[in-house]
Amino acid sequence: MKKNHYGKIIFLTILILVVGSWFIPTSTFVDGTFTKAGYSPMGILDILFAPLQWFNWEFVGRQLFTDGTSVLAYTYTGILLFILMTGIFYAILGKTGAYGNLITKISKKLEDKKILALVGTAIFFFLFSSLIGVRLLAFLLIPFFISILLKLKHSRISAFSATFLPVLLGSAVSITGSEVSGVNRVLFSTAISGQMILKIIFYLLFLLAFLFYLLYKREPRLEKEELEEYEVDSKKKTTPIILLSIFFFVILFVTSFNWYYVFDMPQVTNAYESMKEVMIGNYPIGNILIGMMEPFGYWTGFTMSGVLALFSLILVFLYSIPLESVKEAMVAGCKRMVKPILAIVVAMIPMVLISNYGTGIFVTISSWIYRPLSHVVTLFTSIVMFLHSFFVGDYFAAASLTSSVMPTLEGVTMDLSILSMQIVHGVVSVVAPTSIFLVAGLGYLHIPYQKWLSYIWRLALLLLVLGVVAITVVGVVS
Repeated sequence: MKKNHYGKIIFLTILILVVGSWFIPTSTFVDGTFTKAGYSPMGILDILFAPLQWFNWEFVGRQLFTDGTSVLAYTYTGILLFILMTGIFYAILGKTGAYGNLITKISKKLEDKKILALVGTAIFFFLFSSLIGVRLLAFLLIPFFISILLKLKHSRISAFSATFLPVLLGSAVSITGSEVSGVNRVLFSTAISGQMILKIIFYLLFLLAFLFYLLYKREPRLEKEELEEYEVDSKKKTTPIILLSIFFFVILFVTSFNWYYVFDMPQVTNAYESMKEVMIGNYPIGNILIGMMEPFGYWTGFTMSGVLALFSLILVFLYSIPLESVKEAMVAGCKRMVKPILAIVVAMIPMVLISNYGTGIFVTISSWIYRPLSHVVTLFTSIVMFLHSFFVGDYFAAASLTSSVMPTLEGVTMDLSILSMQIVHGVVSVVAPTSIFLVAGLGYLHIPYQKWLSYIWRLALLLLVLGVVAITVVGVVS
């Protein structure tokens, strides 16, 4: 098995950031003017302490409720908890016998339609990402699809390319995705419908290029590649699992998709407030039941993990899983998610360092880029977003950093700049060592980072050049 050089690559990325802070002065950007502000060097020991700071660190952003109050945009430790709970959930599913029975039945029906299953899975996740765009929900679904694809003798890298990859690429051409289009609407106060025809054109081009590449690079599963572990009992009924899965998924979708961000629909959050106000006599039953739960539309990994825990508990009682088997499942689920969690923690170090020391050096670099490109704003935005996306693996954070150095824009130029940001970030997240969803997926399927780079770099380069050049040309013409 090839060694995974991800540790060396992410360390080099962090080192470039730290050493760069020693030699590049910081700057500020106020009212369209860049001003130098001295140096803010990062310390070597900060690299060692960053993972510890990670667990108490939250990226604070402007996330608006219907009443306009600001709250924490992301609690990244909630992501770790949700991933851990996903591992436990699937391990318990595997103990039911019914889940293995369901996978076996589906795989047998698709035995002669392996290519269709691969393409269908890829299209589903591409659509899911661009239209819904809640990555934690996608992560929850992916192990189920991967089990089927591996059972159909597709390789792990092909299974990854049909699940994790389209989630990343789909965000590049997001139409109504909560974590991209919704963020754009809040950060830039623009309509979702802006440049919709151009978005659809890019959408189709990216989807077709991705599907062609997926089939061109398709690999059969090697015998030494392990399959997902689950028990199979043909006597166990699969209907309860199917119905419960649909029920809980709908709950998680309604409560984690930000309806207000995307569609300016406060009704979902208002329903939460109405439920809290339910009284039986003088007894505040609604407030007692809901408690401190996050408002609907704003659920994070913490609350979603609680729902998964409840689902798992129901499965334990429904299928009479022995306590010893539950303990085994919990241990196995945690072990399965160790690599993804460690990869995420390490990938987040550059963002923690940037948060601690500020974005001054990136403002300085942006000023260098702006001088020759001041009349080609969309190209300037694309290059700056590339820089931020490489070191910051989250769209909200990268877009916030990029918007802080953008000149005042409006109309078509603003819409094109926003489109260029989401395209650049989506494509960069396919290869960047700081891409949280990417490294989590590679860790889950035990795919070496350098193997993935050699597999995907051609498609990433093609889509990046296509997106940036096309938007720049349209911007110049406009």
